[in-house]
Amino acid sequence: MNPEKIQLRKSIVKLRKKNKSQTEIAYLLDVPQTVVSYWIRRYKTTECLADMPRSGKPAKLSKAQLEEVKKELNGISPERYGGESIGWITKSAIDYIFSKYGVKYSMRRMQELFHELGLNLITPRSEHYNASKLARNSFRDEFKKNFKKSIWISPSLILMKQHSD
Repeated sequence: MNPEKIQLRKSIVKLRKKNKSQTEIAYLLDVPQTVVSYWIRRYKTTECLADMPRSGKPAKLSKAQLEEVKKELNGISPERYGGESIGWITKSAIDYIFSKYGVKYSMRRMQELFHELGLNLITPRSEHYNASKLARNSFRDEFKKNFKKSIWISPSLILMKQHSD
């Protein structure tokens, strides 16, 4: 639990006990008036300022496993796992996680995980409107002819590609 949050909530309740209005409290503490209203009401009913447990389905991977996956997806080239490019195709990442952890993700959830893990989606194009002839030729050498799949790559690889051109 964040001690700063608890301190803010205690300040709200303390100021309210000194007969300050919600608007004054919001102004003094530089928080929205709705936050002040919520914590005053919540304190009156429960007399508790701590966060309540959240409901919801537990994550399929633990935080440690998710950190491991992040390192692997950012650092390991997918060619080792049957990949076809420098980045990860959504299906190959699903297969990789299933083979390593026994966890099956849907396509959409895997895409959300890519975003959470800091990977960027790029769509290969044969020509970019600002691309030079050299960049176009290096693209053709790097990707298969008629390769139409979008791939997920680490931001460090994008920067590396830009600096090498």
